[in-house]
Amino acid sequence: MKKNLYYNNDVCIVGIGCVLPEANNPREFRDNLLAGKCSTKKIPEERWKSRLYFSADKKEEDKTYSNVAAFVEDEQIDKLRKNLNLDSKNNRLQIMALEAARQSLACLGAKTLERARKKTSIFLGCMELDEALLMQNFFQHNKKSLERYIAGGNLKNKDKILAKLKEYFDKHEVGAEVKISSLLTTSVINLIKKKFNLQGESALIDAACASSLAALDVSVKSLKDYEADLVITGGIESNLGPDTFVLFSKVGALSEGSCHPFDKKADGLSQGEGVVVFVLQRLEDALRGKNKIYGLIKSIGSSSDGKSSSLFSPAAEGQTLAYERAYKNLDKNKVDYIECHGTGTKVGDATELESLNKFFGGRKIPMDSVKALVGHTKGAAGASGMLKCLLNMQNKKIKRCGISSFGFGNINYHAVLDEFDTSCPVIKKENPSTSLRTSKKIKDSIIVVGRSSVDLDKIDAALIASKCKIPPQSLPQIDKVQLGALLAAAEAFEKSNIEIDLLDKEKVSVISASCLGLDSAIGFVERIRHFEFCDALNFLDRDSLDFMIRHKNKFPEVTEDTGTGTLNNVIAGRVSNVFDFKGKNFNVDADFNSPAASLNIALRDLKEEGGLIVLLSCDERLNRKEIIIERKKISCRLLSTLSFAKEKNYPIKKIIKKVDYHE
Repeated sequence: MKKNLYYNNDVCIVGIGCVLPEANNPREFRDNLLAGKCSTKKIPEERWKSRLYFSADKKEEDKTYSNVAAFVEDEQIDKLRKNLNLDSKNNRLQIMALEAARQSLACLGAKTLERARKKTSIFLGCMELDEALLMQNFFQHNKKSLERYIAGGNLKNKDKILAKLKEYFDKHEVGAEVKISSLLTTSVINLIKKKFNLQGESALIDAACASSLAALDVSVKSLKDYEADLVITGGIESNLGPDTFVLFSKVGALSEGSCHPFDKKADGLSQGEGVVVFVLQRLEDALRGKNKIYGLIKSIGSSSDGKSSSLFSPAAEGQTLAYERAYKNLDKNKVDYIECHGTGTKVGDATELESLNKFFGGRKIPMDSVKALVGHTKGAAGASGMLKCLLNMQNKKIKRCGISSFGFGNINYHAVLDEFDTSCPVIKKENPSTSLRTSKKIKDSIIVVGRSSVDLDKIDAALIASKCKIPPQSLPQIDKVQLGALLAAAEAFEKSNIEIDLLDKEKVSVISASCLGLDSAIGFVERIRHFEFCDALNFLDRDSLDFMIRHKNKFPEVTEDTGTGTLNNVIAGRVSNVFDFKGKNFNVDADFNSPAASLNIALRDLKEEGGLIVLLSCDERLNRKEIIIERKKISCRLLSTLSFAKEKNYPIKKIIKKVDYHE
């Protein structure tokens, strides 16, 4: 039998770490897997109060019909905080991420990290802020509006009402710097860098529920291009606030109990949280450093659904395209296990089965989804499934596996992992960072073929919605940045005389750059948190209390469109959907370095895959007084290789040189 060939710059996994429900490390997670332990249970009242946010009536406004999830216990967090010598200013997300990173780096040989400190990049999948921030900022954000609202109402004890609200929400008050640290989710990365004295590129990658596999893809390209010698990657998630439950409830996606993927009794997903971190290294370096190799990342395929579905509905066509790209140079018949996205929703599971059967020709392959045990960990979902596969590889249960992760915003990812066979030969592959510049490399310089900039305060939302065929009832739920992105992209193509309808849509990807936490997302959460008034103002009569809660109507009504309208990754996803682009799409958050970080990522993507990238960048500023991100405009650049532009007769506006971005 012919043996596999490996190349020296193949990427392998040399470190693993996790903090998951009822599992403080990979060993405990493995034990739970072997025992088939489901960690889904009722959300504790300390986390959020069921009596305020839960209703069995699925039609009740701003309520959730599910109050179960797989969560990391407060006792786990407190123990980790103490072990890591952290104080109360660090939030759950930061604590879990730091611990998982510590575990993964501890897997390395003694000298590996020391050699790579200056070229250790960090790309983590993440789609949400830590849940604590919004309660901390609620009163500050709404005080003036509440003052006016109370003054205009027929209420008694008006001064007492405002005083009681301040007193109630002051219980969540923390210092401004702590709030800013939570608002800028990249603080997680900065904490890891400081703790382990690391230098290199870094960013959070947001592809909604596919975030961690999108981050994996970015990480692999960084190593293969020799921009990094070590990469910390994976997924992080710590948001089980009631608002997330309301969002999924409005789509009808939540289970009232545990998640049962691909089962007749499945009635939806159950949410989860946690952090899974991997350390990646080129194979040659891993062998030289005598590091344990947990598995090889053979390939990663990605796609957008384009117009084939709505932004929150899956499409078999898009999923199949991701498989085709993942197995382009691999034998799909050697796959002996599939870790599915498998959310437990009837439509989602049926669509995934359809795409798998179509691509694998009906071949019988064992399949499962980790969500049955730890719930849907959203930004960490793909990483949780990948960790499960790696642990099974260590137990010699599987040799090659495929891992799927699909997200709101029409994005699909599929990764292929192989068990590392020590008997297989390793073939030398040229190091592009030291090779001579050939005529081909000069020919394939990266260029700008179009650009545009849009002032977000001046956009005509109704006009954009009309041009892009967005239903009028959906418009109030869509963040202005998403609408601005549509206009900026359209203008960039128009100014460059590039006909969108004539593009090869499968070769167009969209990447956006913005800090997590759009205005609409923060507004939505603050609408839901008005139910806290029931406790804060419990001295009021029923009519007066109802009046106060109706202050929430300053924010748009929550509908099935709210979820996609408030997500950062849908800045890129909506552009892909409207213009039918079928390359990848995701958002990059490197706080106020996001434009530079996203450009570097785009350059590597074009270098390896070619085609055209629509790069969208928000002009962002931190308002330290209000603790919010202010966004004034969004810019679009159309990027391509020089050879592709000449082939398509695109205008050449600028040749881009390497971006020197290292924090």
